Amino acid sequence: MKRLFTLLMVALLLSTLTYAQTEYPPVSVAYGTFLGETIPLRDFPTVEPWTEIPEDIYIVPNNMRNAAKVNANALPIGDDPLRQSEPTYRDSRSPLVNFNGATLSEGQAIPPDPSGAVGPDHYVHGVNLVVKIFDKNGALLAGPTSLGAFLGGGPSNGDPIVIYDRLADRFFVSQFRISTNSLIIGISTTPDPTGTYYVYNFPLNSFPDYPHYGIWPEAYFLTANKSGQTTYALERDVMLAGGNNPQIQGFPLPGLIRNPNTVFSPEPAHLLGETAPADVPGYIIYLQDDSWNNINTDHLKIWEIDIDWAGNNTVSSPVEIPINAFDSTFAPFGNGDVEQPGTANKYDNIGGVISYMANYRSFPTHNSFVVNFNVDIDGNDTSGIRWVELRNTGVGPWSVHQEGTWTIADGNGRFMGSNSIDEEGNIALAYNVGSDILRTAIRYTGRLETDPLGQMTIAETSIIESNGIVTNTNRFGDYAQMTLDIDNRTFWHTSEYLPSNNFWTTRIASFKFIADNTNDVGVHNIAAPGFVGPYLPTEAVTVNLFNYGTSAQSNFDIELRVDGNLVATETYTATLDPDSSDTFTFAQTIDISNLGQTYVVEAKTVLAGDEYTDNDEFEKSYFYDILGTDDTTFSDSQLFIYPTSERVYEISYVTTVDYGKVDFRVMNILGQEIARGNMDQNGSGYKASVDLNGKAAGVYIFELQNGTYKTSKKILVR
Repeated sequence: MKRLFTLLMVALLLSTLTYAQTEYPPVSVAYGTFLGETIPLRDFPTVEPWTEIPEDIYIVPNNMRNAAKVNANALPIGDDPLRQSEPTYRDSRSPLVNFNGATLSEGQAIPPDPSGAVGPDHYVHGVNLVVKIFDKNGALLAGPTSLGAFLGGGPSNGDPIVIYDRLADRFFVSQFRISTNSLIIGISTTPDPTGTYYVYNFPLNSFPDYPHYGIWPEAYFLTANKSGQTTYALERDVMLAGGNNPQIQGFPLPGLIRNPNTVFSPEPAHLLGETAPADVPGYIIYLQDDSWNNINTDHLKIWEIDIDWAGNNTVSSPVEIPINAFDSTFAPFGNGDVEQPGTANKYDNIGGVISYMANYRSFPTHNSFVVNFNVDIDGNDTSGIRWVELRNTGVGPWSVHQEGTWTIADGNGRFMGSNSIDEEGNIALAYNVGSDILRTAIRYTGRLETDPLGQMTIAETSIIESNGIVTNTNRFGDYAQMTLDIDNRTFWHTSEYLPSNNFWTTRIASFKFIADNTNDVGVHNIAAPGFVGPYLPTEAVTVNLFNYGTSAQSNFDIELRVDGNLVATETYTATLDPDSSDTFTFAQTIDISNLGQTYVVEAKTVLAGDEYTDNDEFEKSYFYDILGTDDTTFSDSQLFIYPTSERVYEISYVTTVDYGKVDFRVMNILGQEIARGNMDQNGSGYKASVDLNGKAAGVYIFELQNGTYKTSKKILVR
């Protein structure tokens, strides 16, 4: 049987461009060597962890290059055009399981390159330079086992990749072997990953750094950061059977413009779900940036590869798909991109590549393909994550269904992302977070399929925060990996964090957005009143409700409170279907009109038998901000706020009027006061200085008042 394989490459165009569909044969045909069947992995000797960390630690090699913009006028200039400004409004559930995977003492190399995949009963975890197997509650079942000893009895060199092949109910584990420029791959002989493995050696023509794989029915597809621009197909059926001489065919990528700056690693699509529809291609995605040579605009390119191991395999010339402008070029490799507290040493976030994995899923009405990559969100090398969902039907043309750039205005970079999509079309995105004010953390967000396009709506949730920093290398990652449970709804993610200085540890966590509860509703937003006044003594309150459960709900109460005092209990009488939202406006109004007063408004659902009450309630703070109108009132046009040093601001109100004693205060967007003081009067008006060091980045309100008049301005603190 033949199946088309499609390769995508990311960039921005104004319209989809199609080249003449010329077909090209493979540029290489070779064969892997069957190295035999291992003993059960659980019976291998375990690695003895270090009791002391040596000064000379093995650093896993790579083929990274120096990153530099070839085109200084590449778009965007400054802010990313899709940088998310809307706040999240859905509560996120805490991780279901959350445990340490491996440590530097076990892996004994830098960086960890964490990879992992979940099956029906196990989580298989690979790092430099060991593999470990856990049950789905985090209990260790096997390892740490040396990658080299396990995979063919050779050296442990690094870059492990772990995948669960759901179509065959087998596990796939690989590492590169430097001495032979080859990839060593083990396929579990049964669904039990603690058992035996068939092991293969696939030689390539140069060092296969940064290998990425994807599972498709006819092949394991492979890309690597190596010389040339070839992608490979491995003969999957032979490998699953423990057969001899599985083919490895290399295909050119006609029309590709190679990233001249850093990693070359097109991204294979990985099939989610039980089956792939007949004759629908798989996919690989690789971004191209208009800051590189000979690229006019950022865009996606798609190739079709026709796989028939017994016959004629070909690759076609490409098609281009538009997405919005992005900047994927950061500092030269080795200089670092992500700042850390207390050190000048920075992490490299690996710009210019699609992050692992790229996940494909087929739905009854369409096919979805979700990818993400690091982008500069502000022109100052602050990293955010551009995410894209492509859709098509059958074998029809692909188009962008939605895209966005995930960031929060808190001064932190978000990088090393991995995303996936569940059986209902909900998208999860997990990543690392860090800056000069935050030791690196692992967090996640997401969105439901019914949410506004291009927005992550689920509140950022921490998997774990670091207590340490890295001063002995710029390397971080270089991988993170999200996989999907066979329940089609639980996301599993692994990445790196630092429990202490220069001591990497990996974390494994699972979470989901589809509830198992039958009865579960909540308020996920207060839509009105808005944040900005003036407010009336009779303000109507409108809330957004969401049914997180699996059963429709009606005739449940909603409570309204102001500053903790119950104002009203009213009943929602419509029907709220599962996984859907609705609005509700209270008949009872509220008074939040007093000048200078902060109010806390809360709304809460009261559903009999609610099985998860943590998401029932939502609250929002309000402050009353109104300017005077006569000649003696404060005017915001005379209020100036500007930085005098890093996060230190001078407040200046220019006037010849004597207002007497004038105070200032600074509030966050929720109306919470974070600073207060007196203005000093001089001949040209009033001045004061406020230090915001240690405060999160974001929007702040600077307010002046003298007991009679007030004015305010908002500024963005980065």
